[in-house]
Amino acid sequence: MARMTNQSAPHGWRSRFIAWSWWSSAAALVLVGGSVAYATAVEVRRLTRVLPPEPPEVVEEVIVRDAVDQQGRHASFRILLFSDEFRWRINSSDVLENGLRQPVFTPEMKAVLDDAVEIICVGASSEEIPPGISFESGRAAEERRAARRAERIAVWVRQALSRPTPIRKLNIGHHASADQLGNTSAQRRVVIILVLDRDDRANIDEALREAMARESARAPIFETLLTKYSLGEGSTFEWVE
Repeated sequence: MARMTNQSAPHGWRSRFIAWSWWSSAAALVLVGGSVAYATAVEVRRLTRVLPPEPPEVVEEVIVRDAVDQQGRHASFRILLFSDEFRWRINSSDVLENGLRQPVFTPEMKAVLDDAVEIICVGASSEEIPPGISFESGRAAEERRAARRAERIAVWVRQALSRPTPIRKLNIGHHASADQLGNTSAQRRVVIILVLDRDDRANIDEALREAMARESARAPIFETLLTKYSLGEGSTFEWVE
């Protein structure tokens, strides 16, 4: 019987069970090793990925990698703050409210937009409130204006894209009083946020807020968006449907 068992086992093994166990373990090791290698390659590619250069419309940009949501899922962002000239061009009333004119994005800007997996268009309103109405009514009207800005910017961005890309519209709201006289056009910021990559099911609201809070010392624009606008201070952002 012993001779028959040895003859039926694969060459070099004491039994078929031992042979099967060894080959199963080896296959599992190869599979796990391949998965780790793939995950490592994805991570390296994400961290070393070359981004399109900063376009001429942008005066400042901040890249935040590996922001996390409350479940530990990651997302990376490229935040673009537009120049005064570009901001002026899109903040005039006929451009914003009526859409009679629209800015022309440069090829460099289009390349940056096409590099994103998702795009967030931010709408903001300055502190001015028309005389003769209450602060509450005025603020509500300005928050609606900020929402329209986000929607209008989203239309322009969508027209500039060469491939379908999800677009979100973020209403950051009405700027708090700065207690000083002067030009408030800087409060009507034009900000576009690119989602460079994201884990599956990552909560972009949570990850973006974490990115802004984490980098607020390095990029004062984040501190401003989170603390100086009426809809940036809550636990979640206000998204325009």
